[in-house]
Amino acid sequence: MKQLKPIDSHFFYFESPNQPMMIGSLWLCDSSTAPGGRPRYRDILQYIGDRLNLTSYFRRRLEQSPLNLDDPYWLDDENFDLEYHIRHVGLPQPGDWRQLCIFTARTMSRSVDMERPPWEIYIIEGVNNVEGLPEDSFAVLIRFHHAYVDGKASFELTTALWEDSPTHEYGRRDRVEVAERRPTRLEMWARTTPQLMSQPWRSLRAGMTFARKSAELAIRLRKDSRPAQHKTPKTIFNVPVTPHRSYGSVSFKMPELKRMRSLVPGASLNDVLVAIIAGGMRRYLKLHNQLPAESLVSMCPVSLRPEEVKGDVGNLLSAMYIAIGTDLDDPVDRLAAVHRHTQWNIPLAREVLFDLTNSAGEMLPSYMRAMGVHLQNRASMTGRTPLFNTITTNVPGISGMQPKYFAGAKVCSISPMVPVYDGVAVTHGMLGIYDSMNIGILADRKVVPDIDVYVDCMKASYREYLESTEYSELTRAHMEKAKKAQMARLTGTDMDSPTLLLGRKSG
Repeated sequence: MKQLKPIDSHFFYFESPNQPMMIGSLWLCDSSTAPGGRPRYRDILQYIGDRLNLTSYFRRRLEQSPLNLDDPYWLDDENFDLEYHIRHVGLPQPGDWRQLCIFTARTMSRSVDMERPPWEIYIIEGVNNVEGLPEDSFAVLIRFHHAYVDGKASFELTTALWEDSPTHEYGRRDRVEVAERRPTRLEMWARTTPQLMSQPWRSLRAGMTFARKSAELAIRLRKDSRPAQHKTPKTIFNVPVTPHRSYGSVSFKMPELKRMRSLVPGASLNDVLVAIIAGGMRRYLKLHNQLPAESLVSMCPVSLRPEEVKGDVGNLLSAMYIAIGTDLDDPVDRLAAVHRHTQWNIPLAREVLFDLTNSAGEMLPSYMRAMGVHLQNRASMTGRTPLFNTITTNVPGISGMQPKYFAGAKVCSISPMVPVYDGVAVTHGMLGIYDSMNIGILADRKVVPDIDVYVDCMKASYREYLESTEYSELTRAHMEKAKKAQMARLTGTDMDSPTLLLGRKSG
């Protein structure tokens, strides 16, 4: 049995009725590519069963320690029931995008049964009026508990359900079913007692690491990793959340996003996406007369998962906290600020904050960490100054144009979802597939009741960056043309003449 790490247990203890710690993704699937024109539900069920036989990770559930004195363990479920985890639903007609978003939001408002493997898949039929999809298509909503996986691991498990061909050989997969016997209470005590007895030594060792990394953090904050601002503003997003959610998604073209990087030398694709989101948040807050003078701060998870364990369960991530430039009106200045702050904070997240966070968790026994999370939840309702305003996470997606298929249906689009919780009422998940980058937005419905307006603000920010890119490219082209004309006047030669071009090549 594998025990939850402190960061995993944090998400487990953080669970409450108003903040289910669920991450998910929504797929749009084209049924017309499946053999026969449409996969039946029983075919989908068989398909998923075949694919899950390739890994045992989907069968893991939690086993509690005696009296909850220690963190839980992952255990293969000997009573695993696939049909419990696969739900078959239909959208009311006309089956448009709005109805699909409402269903997704309502589903993401609920948690899962932690006595079973903590994941669910919803097969959503009746998707008949969504742009870009033929009639009679379907969607797939897959959800995992955050204690089970982080964003990168959830996507790796998700891709285990895909194939490169619409033709599937039903029932012809190697069966790798591993079921463990449930341990007795005596056996669980035999595991828990040594853990409790060794806690003082582990606390001492973690305390030394914590002290060392705290000193390193203080030094870096005074030098190369100094914060861009010393205060995070309190916004309408930093309030206790309700159990209700709203959901929206927006898609951008990858080639256009890559062109936008030229606005700031050295800017990454992630910098561009964060800057677009910042521009959208700025527009939305300004529209509601709630834009603070200081920049909003985003928490951006940084994956530390090596390739050899990329499909394993659990969380291997750190975090960086960056001012995203919502105080800047000019989009290029905003992108430059995001790029600058990211460059400072990525090394800090990888080299300091990861060890600092882990050692802080290991210093305390699990029951004290559970109590600490409870106090943290209470503190988030007291109106204190927030540590950050939103979450923006980029999940590595699929590069290339090779189509992916689910039960024969082409996966046309996929949008991730990140949980919201007290003090963070809106989150953004980004994932690329084919030539598109999709941003899934999950929010508290009371805080963001007009999710369509929020999405429109993101689209307007994207157009703003696209216009800036086109203007920059046009300006560079004019400058290059003027430079050639000036050289021609100085040399008395046409810079584009065949003679001069030949001279350039021979030279």
